Amino acid sequence: MEKLRSPESLKRLLAPRSVAVIGVSAEPTGFGARTVQNMANFDGPVWCVNPKYAGQDLHGRPCFASVDELPSAPDSAVIALPRTGVLPAVEALARKGAGGAVIYASGYGETDLPERAVEEEELRARARELGLPLLGVNCLGFVDHVQRCGATFMPEYAKMTAPAGGVGVVSQSGAMGYALMQAAERGFAMAHMLTAGNSTDLDVCDLAAFQLAMPEVRSIALAVEGLRDARRLLALGEMARAAGKPIVVLKLGRGEIGAQAAMSHTGSLAGSTAAWSAGFKRAGMLEVEDFDALLETAGFLAKAPPPKARGVGIVTPSGGAGIMAADHAEFAGLDLPQPRPHTAETLRASIPEFGSPRNPCDLTAQVATNPKLFEDCMAAMLEDDQYATVIFPVVYHNPATTPSRMKTLDPMAERSGKPICIMWIPESLEGAGPESVDTAPHLSLFRSTRRMMNAIRLWLEYHDQKAEADAPRVAAPALPGGEATLMEAEAKALFREAGLPVGEERCAADAEGAVRAAEAIGYPVVLKLDSPDVAHKTEVGGVQLNLADAGTVRDAFGRIMEGAKRHAPDARVEGVLVQRMERRGVELILGARRDPQFGTMLLVGLGGVQAELWKDVALDVAPVSSARAEAMLRGLKSWPLFDGFRGAAKVDVAKVADAIARFSAFAAACGDRLEEVEINPLLCRDDGCVAVDGLMKLSAAQGQPKAKRHEAELEGATER
Repeated sequence: MEKLRSPESLKRLLAPRSVAVIGVSAEPTGFGARTVQNMANFDGPVWCVNPKYAGQDLHGRPCFASVDELPSAPDSAVIALPRTGVLPAVEALARKGAGGAVIYASGYGETDLPERAVEEEELRARARELGLPLLGVNCLGFVDHVQRCGATFMPEYAKMTAPAGGVGVVSQSGAMGYALMQAAERGFAMAHMLTAGNSTDLDVCDLAAFQLAMPEVRSIALAVEGLRDARRLLALGEMARAAGKPIVVLKLGRGEIGAQAAMSHTGSLAGSTAAWSAGFKRAGMLEVEDFDALLETAGFLAKAPPPKARGVGIVTPSGGAGIMAADHAEFAGLDLPQPRPHTAETLRASIPEFGSPRNPCDLTAQVATNPKLFEDCMAAMLEDDQYATVIFPVVYHNPATTPSRMKTLDPMAERSGKPICIMWIPESLEGAGPESVDTAPHLSLFRSTRRMMNAIRLWLEYHDQKAEADAPRVAAPALPGGEATLMEAEAKALFREAGLPVGEERCAADAEGAVRAAEAIGYPVVLKLDSPDVAHKTEVGGVQLNLADAGTVRDAFGRIMEGAKRHAPDARVEGVLVQRMERRGVELILGARRDPQFGTMLLVGLGGVQAELWKDVALDVAPVSSARAEAMLRGLKSWPLFDGFRGAAKVDVAKVADAIARFSAFAAACGDRLEEVEINPLLCRDDGCVAVDGLMKLSAAQGQPKAKRHEAELEGATER
């Protein structure tokens, strides 16, 4: 994995003191001209480069014939030239000693033309050889709102007057990034906006890492389409944890068509949705599913201090609004505790008898005529130590009174050390009212009750995150050479060497050998078809259970051979595997496969014949610690089965979690050779667990030819 670029190495490019714009024309709507106009409030020098206008002023800035003739090396250079002029400009900037370049030009790897992808790779290699970092290609540029530097061709950036600070925005899509940036027009505090485009050199992980180092940035809104190596997200997550700054992330290209569009738009490979979600979670990032939620959630996290409690309080002038808020809080799994006795006493003394002194606290319309009622009740709820935040629904937008109410609420939130969430219900979406919330440092505006509750849930989850424990270490296994499918006996032998719990088993080539093996192991036993060509043994009658004596073993051997001959006449048959008949337990499936984005991905789910039926699974990036493995178990819908459901014995979860962690470490230790590995089922009981069946698929070693094959998704892992 390529290391993240150090923020210090990108400072000249992304937080410049001087800017050159190459390819500026006199036409005011041109990309170069718009960029110069967007520098109207930038304090540093801005130089234009165009030999046609050398010695003149263009859009109020001096113009030079070439990069070589600039008065000094620019920190940041915007290349507003067609694709064919980009490489010469990059080389000229490197000679001059520039700090980096922004490239607007498109027509590279995002096209379907192989030669253009090669051209982009050559540009990347040349820029890295020269030591000149690139933003783009095919990007919209960036905005440093701290220095009022609008290095973008989007028009009229200079009119954005919101104070700098709060949220940093990073987006592969330029238009999506700037759409978020426009929140600054309504007073939303923004610090920095970066667009990666094709990520020819710098990707969104490098860019977000830079923003983490900015003191003005308190949270990051990150929109991702695809990455060359998504494991870089894990490194970014470590930086974010160390900085104490949350990253809210949206994955674009979640569906099949969206994923194809992401590939054509950015030239990046889009992995499975489940793998991306698991990767974000592992990185400690907070994933949202809606574009509308991205900035709302990041803005809330930028303003909200660490929570002092877990509960949510609701103070409303409308009973209906309170019910709606309570419904969505319940859907999000949030607690709505009733007020403490001393809080309830204050509420009862203030609220009319036709209101409600409970939670939700209904002040009724009397709040409009009695400001003290409103302030006393809000203060009482904020002071109640059960509440992490208090929600105030705005049901009617009065431009004359709403801003003054927000001015009352903001210092109350500051004094309590608790954020106040404004649930904006009116369809009157603009003007002084909502802007008064956006500009308040301790109030957060939400135009969706569902998104608001999800943001609160993510805020609580973020501050619940604990330091990650180490995963177990497993030595790299001795794998057979070449492309191979290892059936049960071979796979379980490797599991046993890795320290996984595997029951005793013996191979038998004929019926009498099966009897001898059964007597050595002890009855009752299980017989399984031993064939490298039959993966799904149950489908050919290749599994015979609960065999109690020599006679039943002989009969079972015959049935297995007959079933194999009938259903798989061309299969190679080695005989049978003889295993102890294990006591019943909860069946898990453990799986791992090589993901193109994140490397080895781990799957844990309800196993046995139910694996495909219920698809009750959890994913994570391997290897995992025992604590993380247990969290995966607890996240399954089938968790009650492990916790003594309906009087059953509780599973020894600690031993199961240890086995999952060791399995994940084994899979990771297999490296790039691993296509997929599976234990199905892992039988889990009150005395521990045992791997009952297993399978591995290995790719050819590096340099060996590799046959084409269908690679099953983790979600499609099946019982063998």
